[in-house]
Amino acid sequence: MKIAIVGLGLIGGSLGMALKRKQSERPLELIGIDIDQNIVEQAVGLKAIDHGTTDLSQGVADADIIFVAAYLSKTAELIRQILPYVKPGAIITDTGSTKTEIALQIEELLQDYPFVKYIGGHPMAGSEKSGIIAADPYLLENAVYVLLAQEKKNQEALETVASLVRLTGARVLTLSAMEHDRMVASISHLPHLLSGILVNTVGSVEKDFPDVFKLAAGGFRDVTRIADSQPELWRDIFYSNKESLQYVLGKYKEQLEKMEMLLETDTKEELLTELEQARFLRRQVPKKVKGLLPALSEIVVTIPDKPGEIGKVANILGAKDINIIDIEILRVREGDGGTLRLGFTREEDRERAIEVLDFFEYVSKKI
Repeated sequence: MKIAIVGLGLIGGSLGMALKRKQSERPLELIGIDIDQNIVEQAVGLKAIDHGTTDLSQGVADADIIFVAAYLSKTAELIRQILPYVKPGAIITDTGSTKTEIALQIEELLQDYPFVKYIGGHPMAGSEKSGIIAADPYLLENAVYVLLAQEKKNQEALETVASLVRLTGARVLTLSAMEHDRMVASISHLPHLLSGILVNTVGSVEKDFPDVFKLAAGGFRDVTRIADSQPELWRDIFYSNKESLQYVLGKYKEQLEKMEMLLETDTKEELLTELEQARFLRRQVPKKVKGLLPALSEIVVTIPDKPGEIGKVANILGAKDINIIDIEILRVREGDGGTLRLGFTREEDRERAIEVLDFFEYVSKKI
């Protein structure tokens, strides 16, 4: 099977790396396409593709499946450019973060190309870093990869794309475009928007208190990490999903107004109830995010503040053939260590992990 990847950035590069790792299981030829020849050469060197080109028509001409991994604002135009060169029976799929608007645009383009199938896609994985240099062969592993639910005539194409996506280690979830956009507006787009607002709010405070950023520690950095993402990319995402983002912003304003009212009226017990509800919901997030995986058996591990401690914990468990399926840094306290949440697919792995880590004098407990 010949696969073309248009756009060799973080997602395109990571997708290629993940698929190349599976070439022994399924014969694949990966062709990379990018406007920059240096990036094409980097992608070959990083084993993200077998070979590449800067020529769109040449790159897609013989491809069975074409992944368009470009900026959302450029996706439809790129598909318009490649359609005259796509062979009959080929499948085009994109990786855009919103789906309603782009799906309508592409379906309109395909009216003149009925022999080409389109399957909308969105890998729910990413990083605040960008470019081929940030690509990671494990970026998609255990991540949810949304594919748009299709008409019956496109079911075969949907299954073909889904089978490739599963090769990367991702978990396929089919949704309608509207369902997808409302959900990602809540759990992805709103947090990015609020992260930027929070940083800018503290920037305003800095005018009166110049040392405020010197007090910013692990908690502030964790909450605002995604504000370091590409502004142009997120501008395009916000506007392409404007209706859904406005919907969840309305929900957020309701929560904000409720908090303001509780503070204003000194309603301490109700405020405590709201905070307890937030903590309860937050503790469910890892299991909900991994909703397509088996339920996780989890522990928390306290580690000292020393270089290499996270890797040391992972190596200790790996040496005992205990596989960590999920990991999260829960808290970092400068000079006083931190806490890891480790997830395992089996209860017996959790029990063995506690026993092994106890031998190495790590404090761990079930959650």
